[in-house]
This record gives sequence, C-alpha cells and structure tokens, in this order.
Amino acid sequence: MKLQAAKQIIEFTDYVYSFYGAFDAVYPMRCKITGLKLTKDDIREAIKLYINVLSLHATNWTWGDGDSIDRERVREILENCFTFQEVA
Repeated sequence: MKLQAAKQIIEFTDYVYSFYGAFDAVYPMRCKITGLKLTKDDIREAIKLYINVLSLHATNWTWGDGDSIDRERVREILENCFTFQEVA
C-alpha cells in the first residue's frame, strides 16, 4: 500500500508542477522573495504540509486522489506558506 501512495504522490507532484512550475506551465509561479521559479522540491514540501492538514480532524478537507481541488489547495499553501505567486 505504501508503494501505491508513493506513486500517487509522485504523479501528483508532476501534475502540480505541470500547472505551476514547468517551462510551459499554465500558471507559472515564482518566489516573491528570491524570484526563483517553483521546483518539484517546493511542491513536495507543500504536499507534505497539505497531507498534515488533511490528517487533522479539525479540517473539512479530504484527499481527492490528486484531483484539481487538491492541486488548488497545494497552490494556496505555496502562496500563503511558501511565498510563491503567479507571474504573468
């Protein structure tokens, strides 16, 4: 089961990266402080935080198998906790 979860996280990381970090990203993001573009390492850290939030009983969020809602929530974490922003 852990192997399946690890595979899902890798796939989800790639999915988020394709939207916000890739060369041809739909909504490219950069760090407000350093100006550096979003990396997969940044995304993995935000996913870890997201998974921790999901594990709290006080939240109404649930894991959607890496769907667009999960992607948007990770984007919110990247913006609010990791100082990334969308660039034009």
